[in-house]
Amino acid sequence: MAQNNDAADTFISVAHVASELFKAQSIAEELSITSKNARALAVRAGSTAAGFNEITRFIEGLSKLTIEAASSVNTIAISQTKIASDLFRVQGFISRLDQVNYNLEDGQDNELAPIYATVNSTRKSLERQIRSSLRELVDRLDETKMELRATQVVSVVSRVEASRAHEDFQNSLNSVADKVSSAGQRINSHLEKARRHLAHLRT
Repeated sequence: MAQNNDAADTFISVAHVASELFKAQSIAEELSITSKNARALAVRAGSTAAGFNEITRFIEGLSKLTIEAASSVNTIAISQTKIASDLFRVQGFISRLDQVNYNLEDGQDNELAPIYATVNSTRKSLERQIRSSLRELVDRLDETKMELRATQVVSVVSRVEASRAHEDFQNSLNSVADKVSSAGQRINSHLEKARRHLAHLRT
């Protein structure tokens, strides 16, 4: 039954990961809207906020990258969920076969042996897939976290550019910088939670 619990733990953990990634993706989509609003603001601010146009393009690119990364990780998570579900069923079947074997009298032919061998081979294959998929999932999460470090740099540069803009627009442009910084931190928080859900599964 311990093996069944392992499969169930994987299923539950990956479901939590998918939930955290959905939240991260939603924040990245908000960041995309922030980028569009910032671009319109920079246009109104004129030449004094010319440098902000480049920043808005970078913010948009960062948002797109995060959305794509979250989608990619979520695809892996969905695949992992299916594998874990299949493994759970196979392990349950093996447990029932074990019970039948236990009840066989000494010397009695075990006609289930070929079936047991086939199902056990399937179990091992699914477990290998689980381990491989887990490694891929963790690696992709780590890559996304690394890419998100750029949000803090963008936030700092945004504040510098905001200080050069006309004073009528400085507060609004600084608000963009705050939103970029906040979005990066919130997305990173969700990715970190997703990472922790997987940590105890890596063996």
